[in-house]
Amino acid sequence: MEVLTEIKQAVMGLLSRREYSRCEIERKYLSRFDANALSEVLDQCEEMGYQSDQRCAESLVRNKISQGYGLLKILQEGRRKGLDELYINAALTEANPDWFAIATELYQRKFAKEPEQPDRKAYEKRMRYITSRGFSFDQAKAAHEYHLESIKNYPN
Repeated sequence: MEVLTEIKQAVMGLLSRREYSRCEIERKYLSRFDANALSEVLDQCEEMGYQSDQRCAESLVRNKISQGYGLLKILQEGRRKGLDELYINAALTEANPDWFAIATELYQRKFAKEPEQPDRKAYEKRMRYITSRGFSFDQAKAAHEYHLESIKNYPN
């Protein structure tokens, strides 16, 4: 089998499952294939529309927002995948997420069943969890305050 055909089959098999950034594909196959041949195949895949970093960024943003991740985590994941921040920022602008609402929804989902404990340790644990998901401290604090208000207003 010709080398270019083998590379193309491998890349197409990968892209048939989900969107991959060019950088991810290069990392995966550089040890297996010649760099110049791989680059040539990836150029062809881009030209034919099979691989697109822009589409990959859009997919990443949609998936991470739906999974309850914040801006910082999305940017970090985009850098890990080797995506240009311009693509990520464009996808974020298109999605126009309400980070405070997403953080609040995550907080409610994660901590709704736990009894509200007014101690500092529980508060810090909750803030660490929300911020570890990529939300700012202000967003985490707003989610916590909303949760406290909803508990107060909920009839027993």
